[in-house]
Amino acid sequence: MRILRLLFGLVVFLILAVGAIIFFLPGEQIARLASDQVKEQFGRDLEITGDVQLSFFPTLGISTGPVTLSNAAWSVNGPMFQAEGATIGVDAMALIGGETRIKNISLTAPKILLEKDSLGAANWDDFLTASGGEADTGGDSSEAAPITLEKVQITNASIRFIDPNGATIEVPDLTADFTWGEGAASLAADVSLGGDSIDTKVDVGNLNDLIAGDVTQVNLTATTGKNKVTYDGLAAITPEFGGRVEAMLPDAGQFFRALQLEDPGVPIQEFSGQVTLTKENLFSLRDGRVTLAGNVLNTEADVNLAGAKPNVVASVAAGALDLKPFMAGGGEGASSSTGWPKDIIDANALGLIDGSIKLSAASIDMGSLNFGSSRLAVDIDNARAVATLHELTGYQGIVSGQFVANNRSGLSVGGTIDLSGLALQGLLTDLIETDRFTGTANGRLAFLGVGNSVDAIMNSLRGDGALSVGNGTISGINLDQLFRGTPNSGTTIFDSMNASWTMDGGVLTNSDLLMDLPNVQAKGAGTVGLGAQTLDYTFTPQLKNDSDTGFSFPVRVTGPWADPSIRPDLEAVAKQNFQEEIDKLEQQAAEAAAESLGVTTDEVQNLGETLENKLQDKLEEEVGGALRGLLGGN
Repeated sequence: MRILRLLFGLVVFLILAVGAIIFFLPGEQIARLASDQVKEQFGRDLEITGDVQLSFFPTLGISTGPVTLSNAAWSVNGPMFQAEGATIGVDAMALIGGETRIKNISLTAPKILLEKDSLGAANWDDFLTASGGEADTGGDSSEAAPITLEKVQITNASIRFIDPNGATIEVPDLTADFTWGEGAASLAADVSLGGDSIDTKVDVGNLNDLIAGDVTQVNLTATTGKNKVTYDGLAAITPEFGGRVEAMLPDAGQFFRALQLEDPGVPIQEFSGQVTLTKENLFSLRDGRVTLAGNVLNTEADVNLAGAKPNVVASVAAGALDLKPFMAGGGEGASSSTGWPKDIIDANALGLIDGSIKLSAASIDMGSLNFGSSRLAVDIDNARAVATLHELTGYQGIVSGQFVANNRSGLSVGGTIDLSGLALQGLLTDLIETDRFTGTANGRLAFLGVGNSVDAIMNSLRGDGALSVGNGTISGINLDQLFRGTPNSGTTIFDSMNASWTMDGGVLTNSDLLMDLPNVQAKGAGTVGLGAQTLDYTFTPQLKNDSDTGFSFPVRVTGPWADPSIRPDLEAVAKQNFQEEIDKLEQQAAEAAAESLGVTTDEVQNLGETLENKLQDKLEEEVGGALRGLLGGN
């Protein structure tokens, strides 16, 4: 606000000049005199063109044509100030008494350019130096002659601020009415940043205190479309403030567009809270309440803005958290034809802040999955975020673990997940819409993936894991009857199921799946291409005996996830159960058939292969159909 006082000083000079010579000089000479004084005092060129008109009643004033004020010598961006016209009026009697009471200032289409150079020098520094101004706002402001500015009207103004070390800020269209009484001041402005206009009203308790650097009451209301933001509290130009902010944003997208900000895509509906910013650039939020897509989040936060980047310490607590609006349509997932997305992941947001954020919720509804209470902590340090899931209750069990996203030297993601006591039937019903499995699951998973796309991460996954399930059932298939040669629906009852796996290069490998039934055991081994989205897995039910050589019937699942082939592995059936007998019988049968038919043994073997294929197709139809039905397919 120092520059504001200096501009007022310039106005005072012009008015005094008018008062002293108004009866002696024509308007053109007054304009020339004002230009000479500005050049002498500030080293800038003030050019006033067109007619200069004087007025005597009801106020003492002057009106001009186009006005231009040159910029700093180092600037190449044109004038610092220019307007199509200006009108200034003062109270003559107050002026005689030593008080400057400016009745009105009217500026038509002013263009204001504020800028800094690469070394931090500002184009308004000349005015501070010439006026003896200091870098701080200290000093006894009461020694200055009192200034009162009753009204300022600005029409079709544009303001531009250029900082080569920061952002360029532009206000292309501003129309405002400003009034200032003995101390209180108000501003009503219609601002356009290039999109929808923003109607703004600001009331200042004591503008003299604000200009002097003191704290005063400030009330602000900004409206655009159906959106409204208010502030009620204290503020100073240091800057510092403390007060209550309330925002009603039924159309948040329109609000961000009006501010020329990218729509974050977060359905913010309401915000309220007590906010504070100190001279030391410490920001705090207390009693914060945010409404996102119908979810109410109670928020407390402390943000240190004094460093190279913000350091945030915050806590967010929710009641029943409904995440369905964020899950609908979801992110781009796997595609049966194109695989995982190869779009580059922009993880730069990990480096925007440091800090610690705690989140909790009474329940979480994700649409397909539902959980109870949850506690999560996120710690961010130098582009590395660690999310620790202390507790996520649901499906009669608890999920805990840790997820790490590191973008310090390329993106990597990893973590650990622990499952304890999860009821399979409810979980799988919500997750993949099948209710045929029952049992209580415990498990763990550790993983790490590296890459700048989902495809690269999935194809680089490595880690390990294990899963164990106690007593349970599988409806839709009866393994006992399957061994009797009459596959049907029914139910399989098992005593336990256990498996472990490793991951490397995006391929999961398992060799020890074991499902234990009273008279049958089911084994499994194979690979799952997590990156390539493929399967090559053999599931082998086997009759129990003491030597683990009971009759077995392997079923092999191969192909892409979207369309796997499920076929009995007859070759494995034969090798595991009858290899020696088969070898003898095949040889004897081939020789006998060749002798009887007068053909070679090779021709007999070709006929056998045809019959085997037909038998395999029949078994695939029976066994494969049962397994597809088990998994919820057709």
